[in-house]
Amino acid sequence: MQTETVKKGLEGTADAALPVLSISAPFSRSAVFPAGPVSVRDMAGLYIYDNTLMAVKLTGAQLKEYLEYSARYFNQLAPGAPADPAALTNAGGIPDYNYDQLSGVTYDIDVAKPVGQRVTGLSHQGQPVTDDQQFAVAINNYRQAGGGGFPHVTTAPVLYNAQVEIRQALIDYATATGTIDPAAFAEADWRLTRDGRPLF
Repeated sequence: MQTETVKKGLEGTADAALPVLSISAPFSRSAVFPAGPVSVRDMAGLYIYDNTLMAVKLTGAQLKEYLEYSARYFNQLAPGAPADPAALTNAGGIPDYNYDQLSGVTYDIDVAKPVGQRVTGLSHQGQPVTDDQQFAVAINNYRQAGGGGFPHVTTAPVLYNAQVEIRQALIDYATATGTIDPAAFAEADWRLTRDGRPLF
């Protein structure tokens, strides 16, 4: 929804040709949609904050630094240590909402590596992202204003800021679509690795 909204918002502008990526964080580990009718309450449980949608312009180098910062969320995993999902996250007390995932590119997070050296294979449409490549990145206003301390986004050029409330946009999207089908939007954009091999 964020990607499509920003793409439409950039139509007819000088930045319309930029690839659009989207940042989101897992606000709730318990939000689920059981089979059957989906209510407004279900949607509100998925996105619990009154954030609005924005987009900023970032370079490939800035994206990499952003993702490295986000990857601090994972504890470093020693060779041969069991990969216990319950013990893998929230390193240093980092809350779930300060772990950002990026869609529109693919990348690996190597949890065997120290913080700052974890993101590998950052690619867009099958090609390695170059340092000077430019992207429009959908982001919420909390993050863009500095929430969580993520790098670059507070000083990046703002490309889109139509004061669209993300939670309402999700509700509108679901209402217009009629059916929420993960096959229509779910993508495996990133994975966890250890020394270059898939962790799970």
